[in-house]
Amino acid sequence: MAVSGTNRGLWLILAVLALLVGVLGSLQYRWTHEIGRAAAERRQADLQRAARRFAAALDRELARVAIAFFADLGPPPADREAFLIERLEAWQERENAGLVSGLLLATRDGRGRSVLAETRRGDDSFREIPWPEELRGLGEGLAEHGSEAAAGFPIRPGAVLEKPLGLVLPLFGASGERGAGPGRLRPSIDGLVVVQLDEGYLRDRLMPRLAESHFGPAATRPFVAAIVRRADRGVFYASEPDAVAGDKRSGDVELALPGRGRPAPPGRDLGEAPTPPAESPWLLVARHRAGSFEAAVAAVERRNLATGFFVLALLGATALVLVAQAQRAQRLARQQLEFVTGVTHELNTPLAAIRSAGQNLAAGIVTEPAQVRRYGDLIEKEGGRLTALVAQVLDFAGIESGSRVYAREPFSLAALVDEVLRDSRLVLEQSGIVLERKVAADLPELRGDAPALRRAIANLVANAAKFAAAGKWIGVRAEARPDGRAVLLRVEDRGPGIPREERERVFEPFYRGPAAERNHAPGSGLGLSLVRHVVRAHGGSVRVEAGEGGGASLVVELPAPAQSPS
Repeated sequence: MAVSGTNRGLWLILAVLALLVGVLGSLQYRWTHEIGRAAAERRQADLQRAARRFAAALDRELARVAIAFFADLGPPPADREAFLIERLEAWQERENAGLVSGLLLATRDGRGRSVLAETRRGDDSFREIPWPEELRGLGEGLAEHGSEAAAGFPIRPGAVLEKPLGLVLPLFGASGERGAGPGRLRPSIDGLVVVQLDEGYLRDRLMPRLAESHFGPAATRPFVAAIVRRADRGVFYASEPDAVAGDKRSGDVELALPGRGRPAPPGRDLGEAPTPPAESPWLLVARHRAGSFEAAVAAVERRNLATGFFVLALLGATALVLVAQAQRAQRLARQQLEFVTGVTHELNTPLAAIRSAGQNLAAGIVTEPAQVRRYGDLIEKEGGRLTALVAQVLDFAGIESGSRVYAREPFSLAALVDEVLRDSRLVLEQSGIVLERKVAADLPELRGDAPALRRAIANLVANAAKFAAAGKWIGVRAEARPDGRAVLLRVEDRGPGIPREERERVFEPFYRGPAAERNHAPGSGLGLSLVRHVVRAHGGSVRVEAGEGGGASLVVELPAPAQSPS
């Protein structure tokens, strides 16, 4: 009852632990999801801030270009070319000198036609060139609007052209019309300046520097960024080769670049309507390095959940192992208790016989010589039984403590078998058991601890005699393997046999099979356990097989020393 109650307590503890593990798993799933969402929002905000800083930095660089070449309400048309060439030469002294490659000057001649002139770095004058196909609309717009007020002109100051790559800046002049305030003139557009930007410098030097400054070093940055054309999503710049590969041309953050039009200079009235933003031909696309934020967060959640559930599974497995160990300890304690009970019973039986025989002899009840000899044989038999039992217990104690050391001396297996059979013959004859011995004469000499192996063989014979009552036969056979590397010893009986599922368990300490328990067979459950330990200590093995005529066959295999060539 106490053991049953303890088992119920262990299973109750296991159930509580399982419930706690389930609750922890549920809470961990919720916490991991919430932490992942918070991390995603934080990373999204970080990426948005980095993208806005990148756009603002690029906007400032283009604004510096626009301010450097802005012509205000002067100089007069005759001096504009010299003014712009001077500004271009001054730009070459700046840090980002390679950003500007040249200037295009669009003006109207005396007949109202638009004329286009170009100057490059190092030139000292403008030269007239034909209108490129991409700029024909710009020239036509300049010719059609004439000296129209700046507020109505279709090209906004600071607009970015994609082909050719550049910034469009107006050349203002006074139309003579009065503005909103007294004494003010309404400005008009007399021409346009296109500040040509060097595409290679912008893509290969300026943008990488800005990306590293605002997104972090290329090797460690958590984000990748690219600049794509608004019209066809074509790539203008990518921070990494695969930033926009395949289906990655969209990102977690998309922002127009440069982001706003160029404002009019302070203190100048360019018309009653404010200058609207200029539409950028570019988009900044930024995303997490691993893909979208959802994919990155999902990956982190899966990793965290896997780690957490692994820990919980480890805790659960530990709990199961602890319960299993507790149950094993209970079984071992029960077996040890049964062992003590069995050993006590085994000790009491020969002791009771010895005491009874001694009392009869001492009291003079037995006086005839034949009876005295019979009582003497009984005392010797029970004393031998008592000695064998004590030896078994001592052997087991030595094995458990690890202090048992086996000798390595030459011995004859046939001689050991004959000694065991000679000592057991009287018991076997009294039980009516027929003994059949078949030991090969040419067995090789073995090396080992002969007394320990003798006790092991005696245990095998005693075990067979215990269960051979039905068959009344025991066979002991020994032979060498054909290759000469080992010797096989078989101890067989024709008893009830050993079920296949118990053939390994019979070698466990204190184990007694259901048949032994049911038939109240004497024994402590140590004999076969000691046999296996001794045989394995000599490098051999022992196993249970089905006997040829029914019953069980215990097979011991011991290695033979290598024979030196003669």
